[in-house]
Amino acid sequence: MKQRALVVAGFIVVSILTVVCHADSIVRLSPHVSVHQDTVNGVFIQKNGRTLVIYGDPSGSLQQVDKVLFTHSRRDVVWAGRNLVENGAESVVPAGEADKFTKVDHFWSSFATRRFHDYAQQTTKILTKPLKVDRTVSEADALDWQNTAITVIDTPGYTRGSVSYFMAIDGLKYGFVGDIIFGDGHLLDLYSLQDAVPQAKIGGYHGYAGRLGELIKSLRKVIEQNPDILVPARGPVIKNPKITIERLIRRLQAAYRNYLSINAGHWYFKDRYETLAARVLESPAQVDWMPYAVVVRKAPPSWIIPINNARLLLSRDKAGFLIDCGSEAIIREIIKRRESGILSKLDGLFITHYHDDHTDRVTQLVREFGCPVYACEGSKDILERPGAYRLPAMTSNAIGDLTVVLDGHKMRWKEFSLTFHYFPGQTLYHDALLVEKDGGEKIFFIGDSFTPSGIDDYCLQNRNLLHDGMGYFYCLDFLRKMSPDYLLINQHVLEPFRFSQNQLDHMTNVLEKRRRILADLFPWDEPNYGIDERWAGIYPYGQKAKPGQHLEIAVKILNHSDSRKVYTVKPNVPDGFRVEPKHASVNVEPRKEAEIHFQITVPNKVTKSPHVITADIEFDKWVLHQWCEAMIEISE
Repeated sequence: MKQRALVVAGFIVVSILTVVCHADSIVRLSPHVSVHQDTVNGVFIQKNGRTLVIYGDPSGSLQQVDKVLFTHSRRDVVWAGRNLVENGAESVVPAGEADKFTKVDHFWSSFATRRFHDYAQQTTKILTKPLKVDRTVSEADALDWQNTAITVIDTPGYTRGSVSYFMAIDGLKYGFVGDIIFGDGHLLDLYSLQDAVPQAKIGGYHGYAGRLGELIKSLRKVIEQNPDILVPARGPVIKNPKITIERLIRRLQAAYRNYLSINAGHWYFKDRYETLAARVLESPAQVDWMPYAVVVRKAPPSWIIPINNARLLLSRDKAGFLIDCGSEAIIREIIKRRESGILSKLDGLFITHYHDDHTDRVTQLVREFGCPVYACEGSKDILERPGAYRLPAMTSNAIGDLTVVLDGHKMRWKEFSLTFHYFPGQTLYHDALLVEKDGGEKIFFIGDSFTPSGIDDYCLQNRNLLHDGMGYFYCLDFLRKMSPDYLLINQHVLEPFRFSQNQLDHMTNVLEKRRRILADLFPWDEPNYGIDERWAGIYPYGQKAKPGQHLEIAVKILNHSDSRKVYTVKPNVPDGFRVEPKHASVNVEPRKEAEIHFQITVPNKVTKSPHVITADIEFDKWVLHQWCEAMIEISE
């Protein structure tokens, strides 16, 4: 999506976020078990005048309870149990996630720096203040409450260290399984599963839904417990567990088969991707791998010099034009060519996208060569203010003095015609450069968007949107309309290649099928909510402030739905901070992005530790507590 196409709708300050507890939302499942079905399912088990709670009490109506059992550490669930624990209830948490309850200050202090060059891509829905932990549990630990035995099993998947609890009450076997399932065979999202897959030697950045194998194993372990009723952390109570879980596994496997079949990673890591397929699908033969694109030549034309993942265009008079600069090694190689007489000067640099391996040393290059830096208008802000974003592989080095060009801008350089294009492939903020040599080749420099095996969407946090006219649909339409004699160059692939029309149509058809598969998998009214973690986000993500200073933030909402929606936002600020307005709403057209602005006042006396703001987001049936966050660092 081009930033110039994002329409900012007007917003209206309205009534407070609706989080009212209605009596009819409490359902009695059996004589001793009730569930308050809300944004989090608060489960209340009462025996002998005592109360055991699972997940928490979203209504805030309970006063004294014995224990609260937490299945995982996500703050958008744990919030429901905080008041109970702070009022004296014993907290029981997964051993594998205990630090995410108790050491959150350390997480946020280190994350202020660690969020740059981040290739792990783990969720940041971490608590913003610690929660007391009384007991940790993992599989085979025995719990007992009021002579009721509680079985604990490890069920990693939606989070790395989550557990599930099982107990027999009122002649029924209950399972409390956190977020590993949502209602009738759904899952809340895929991006929370992004992770490394050590067995396949795949890192976190390349690990599309990397914990999917663990999730499926966990679901099958739940079936082995033979429960009668499952109560997940969110979504409807499940009264046919085996059928519902098998439905979810089929949907997950269908989504993964579809993803693997046209993925760019199969070119880089063919054997590893077949290992990935075997982990989730039992056999790589179940994947309909797309035949590779035609590799037209083994190396680019002589006027294109590959330097790591940069490409240097060399004119007849030895002037150069560089595409991307992410490392000192690239600069050293360019200097060597200048010193040897191969290169006389550098006339410009074009940036395909914001990832650090393409941008980290741009400023250093400009100091050495004094050349202009070209970027398309949609990439301007993320290049100038990288700290304002929470996305994969961010550089911490802002790039100033950009020469910003419009989509489709043409420029003559030496014996070449250069045309700059918006090209939202590997990331939402991604561009490409068409280079046409007089009387010669047409080379389309596509950044990291395609390899001969398909599309580069293996990191869900890159925001690969599945709407018509956006993301890879946009890119495939673009290639379809190009002259058939083009060659594609990926910054990480030596060989120029070209897709056939049949391959372009095939990739489009696979994406259209993916959209239908994900619509069945997710509980949202539109599947893009389940693959786009940043559909709601606070801008800027990070900023510095002084004590007493007034700051402005914007909560940006991208309405993925097919109809106009009203989104209500309530910021949550740290103790001592003030926010105005307290809450506000915005009416957003389908497929458009809108902003709501808030003013934050920093206290006069404040610690230097990073302070985290979160925001509750409400629309339709969804009330999403502490859904997104931003950081404020205090300077002198």
